[in-house]
Amino acid sequence: MEAQQVQRSEWRENGPLLLCSLIGLPASMVALYALGQFLGPLEQSFGWSRTEASIGLSIALVISFLMMPVIGRLVDRRNARWLILPGFVLTGVSLAAFSLATQSLGLWIALWCLHALGATLIGPAVWLAVIAAAFDKQRNMAIAVVLCGSGIASALGPASARYLIDLSGWRTAFVLLAVFWIVPAFLLACLFFFDRRLRNGAVSKAKTQASPPPANLRRTYFSANFIKLAVAVVASQTVLSAYMIHLAPALADKGFSLTHAASIAGLAGIAAIPGKIMIGYVFDRMGKTSVSVGIMTLVALACVLLALDSQSLAAAICATALLGVSAGAMMAFIACLSRDLFHASIFGTVYGAMTSLSALGGAMGPLAASVVHDQTGSYAFAFWIGVGVAAVSALLLSSLSPNTAPLEKA
Repeated sequence: MEAQQVQRSEWRENGPLLLCSLIGLPASMVALYALGQFLGPLEQSFGWSRTEASIGLSIALVISFLMMPVIGRLVDRRNARWLILPGFVLTGVSLAAFSLATQSLGLWIALWCLHALGATLIGPAVWLAVIAAAFDKQRNMAIAVVLCGSGIASALGPASARYLIDLSGWRTAFVLLAVFWIVPAFLLACLFFFDRRLRNGAVSKAKTQASPPPANLRRTYFSANFIKLAVAVVASQTVLSAYMIHLAPALADKGFSLTHAASIAGLAGIAAIPGKIMIGYVFDRMGKTSVSVGIMTLVALACVLLALDSQSLAAAICATALLGVSAGAMMAFIACLSRDLFHASIFGTVYGAMTSLSALGGAMGPLAASVVHDQTGSYAFAFWIGVGVAAVSALLLSSLSPNTAPLEKA
């Protein structure tokens, strides 16, 4: 009974912070998930191939790959509020600035680079470092709830982009996306996002006492757990990001209309939400091996269904749902593993590194899928590759072992 009261108290005390984080997280991802709806208009306006239209996002994700470890270290040492607020401003301005694109690929890439700088400041590592410190008994569930924000972006991003493009054209659609997605999240952050680690000088103490010396960080980076998790993250996120970005175009290639394809693809984002919540609930109740094998089995099944040359609506919906559940579960699984396997004082650093590696996979995946489509005229081969990647990732994740060694202090 006492434990239940403590849990309810956590939810009550941190509810506004949790809501702010849940709404704020999608702002860093909406451009990524909406891009698939802009590929056709960009091809028609500028004569670009899908590879050319995707290259800006891929380069931006490489920038995120380089920046996220730095952001992770910053959030371990500084007040996260002063990363979040300017991050929203830069992200909103850059998203609206996509409307200024011309036939110049250089300008298109520069706009994506600007967006990447803002998006990393409001990325998952910043939100989760604060949430993980605010919660104790319900930490994994709180992490999972916040990560549902990415499900909101993937569920509503494609559909909202499609609606705005049809309503006002692709240029105005970029501006309206910034207004509808970024402005409300920024206002909520101004009102409710405060770094609870500041209580009793927690951040200051972390800087001076709990920050690991360089030797310990090197030991962490070269540990078996970190390397296995890193490889699994890159491999799985490469295929998952490719599928999520190209899902609507892939369904359109099967014969679905653009509107129906976007609606079906949006189901992946909806399905990602129960996937994340499921991980928050079962992480401490089931072994990591069972959870990792289960997630990767769902990925493999989705790949098989999408690779088949079928126009079945039922198969498309089933594959989309499986893909969404597995993508959502994997995101939450990585966050919970980062908090469980490594010392709490370097959560931002470790999870920042994992987010960086996810960005690397996200940079390679959509571009690789575009190349496969341009070369073969189909996404089928890309989906078959995913079956093998799922098997390898399952082996790596199931071999992770608890790390109970104490962190040395400087």
